[in-house]
Amino acid sequence: MAASLRRPSFTTCSSPTDTDDEGVRGTCEDASICKRFAVSIGYWQDPYIQHLHCGLCMDYSCRHHVIACFSVCHLGYFARVHGVSQLTKAFLRKTECNCQILNLGAGMDTTFWMLKVCTGFSWFFYLVAVMDGHMLDSTRYAIIGADLRDIADLEEKLKKCNMSTQLPTLLIAECVLVYMTPEQSANLLKWAANSFEAAMFINYEQVNMGDRFGQIMIENLRRRQCDLAGVETCKSLESQRERLLSSGWESASAIDMMEVYSRLPRAEVIRIEALEFLDEMELLEQLMQHYCLCWATKGGSELGPRSQGAGNVRNTASIQFANHLVYGTQYRFKVRKAGSEPLQEVLKGVISAVSQPATSHSSCGWEAAVSMCDLESGSVKVKEPSNRGRWHGCWYERLVQPCLVELLGSALFIFIGCLSVIENGPDTGRLQPALAHGLALGLVIATLGNISGGHFNPAVSLAAMLVGGLKLTMLFPYWISQLCGGLIGAALAKAVSPEDRFWNATGAAFVTVQESEQVAGAVVAEVILTTLLALTVCMGAINEKTLGPLAPFCIGFSVTVDILAGGAVSGACMNPARAFGPAMVANHWDYHWIYWLGPLLASLLVGVLIRFFIGDAKIRLILKGRNNEVTEFEDAGA
Repeated sequence: MAASLRRPSFTTCSSPTDTDDEGVRGTCEDASICKRFAVSIGYWQDPYIQHLHCGLCMDYSCRHHVIACFSVCHLGYFARVHGVSQLTKAFLRKTECNCQILNLGAGMDTTFWMLKVCTGFSWFFYLVAVMDGHMLDSTRYAIIGADLRDIADLEEKLKKCNMSTQLPTLLIAECVLVYMTPEQSANLLKWAANSFEAAMFINYEQVNMGDRFGQIMIENLRRRQCDLAGVETCKSLESQRERLLSSGWESASAIDMMEVYSRLPRAEVIRIEALEFLDEMELLEQLMQHYCLCWATKGGSELGPRSQGAGNVRNTASIQFANHLVYGTQYRFKVRKAGSEPLQEVLKGVISAVSQPATSHSSCGWEAAVSMCDLESGSVKVKEPSNRGRWHGCWYERLVQPCLVELLGSALFIFIGCLSVIENGPDTGRLQPALAHGLALGLVIATLGNISGGHFNPAVSLAAMLVGGLKLTMLFPYWISQLCGGLIGAALAKAVSPEDRFWNATGAAFVTVQESEQVAGAVVAEVILTTLLALTVCMGAINEKTLGPLAPFCIGFSVTVDILAGGAVSGACMNPARAFGPAMVANHWDYHWIYWLGPLLASLLVGVLIRFFIGDAKIRLILKGRNNEVTEFEDAGA
């Protein structure tokens, strides 16, 4: 099937030339190569892409014009795939899969199989319209060859595939409309808005093409005999929204891909940016700001923002991506009989549904549950960040802010911990320090964890880096921040404590080990106790299969348990920053190395356990198993 799609017999129209059509086909092949390569190095998982793209060359060196498919393009594709897939899955959830999807110009797309097999969605009809004279038809999946500039021909071929105008319909166009003239794309949009009683349209293409970067993009494509005939409608996000509204859609929204990327879950951003060397951050920003994700709806009164009059199309819209990954049980749908509910109600609230965290857990890599906020107009206004300030904010939030948060959180946690030891009464024993350390850590993680990951411990940062939860380049900045935070927290504890109590407690430094005979037991205890703590962090907050909302308090509770159990053996430090701060302030360095060696060895042990044995398939390096769902792909395409 892939081979036939690569040699299409495209029906020409009066305005575009055959050369232009061939140039468009070339961009399709280049994009397919780039997507397959991104999948091969782990940006996302797609076990079916190799079947549709098996005939395409994977050697970049033999295609000089694909040389730009490096890490910047892969990051862009990642944001694109997740943005489109989340809108698509929200539509399927709201319609309970009693719907149909029409993908325009996507003959090498694997969305059908990814949705059907990998995410548990089923019983929807998926149809692809491509620039091809061939046709493939089945009860669930169909491909038709049609010229999207010829609406009558398209409509006739859709009728032959039994596409219903009464079923809720999702139309997807990725880099399609921009290759049509504004009149042709307007005709297609009007036909889509007028043909279906309830529908949603997702469009991904260029934007902000009036500046110098946009002009360079246009010139480069023209050199390859590929003209962006519809670039006039890609001037701004506002022009994209206005085009949809003027074509008969009731609501329309648009954001650029830089906004999408800046709102991706931090754990996913850390993971994908570690896959390849990335030093062209300015190029990434510029590229992302010149592509956008638009969506429009019709068929209900609550399908997103509406224009406030014929002359006002300034709907306020934004997408906020979740700060962490959310997982749960797979959705299981009961297919509703046609006509059992008014069609206008079937899509009611589809956009607001996208605001709910996606809870479907898949085994094929679409599990990054990127949630999008409600789209509203009227009294609620969401300000879209300016292009100028967005990247600076993103750079600050990704590099500087996490280190500041680690410093602040470490200072607060170690201040509470030191003070609980200094002020500990003779009757409470280890209970007061255990509760104070555990509760304080749980609170600062719950409060600040979504910004930095909530480590506040060099040993935890090392373990997180080893299992893929932290970039290597951020490890030493985190350590410096945590050690400085420990020093500040210990100094503040000294400042607020009576001098006699401070020195009686040796400034909350660790004094449990007094003789060399205790050293071996103390080191082993620190390894075991820190292993429990680091394992709780990595499995509860990083490993996707075991993520849970109670992770902050589970982590804090593990500290409490460790102190109660091992406080008399080693002092139950588990945190080099907690040892360093009081040691520096009180100038007590006896056996200080124990509280570095033990926790760091535990981090290495946890990294090995998760990477090789108990981590999920995305983290584990061995024993992944072979995906056994390829046969279902072949059955579905038959």
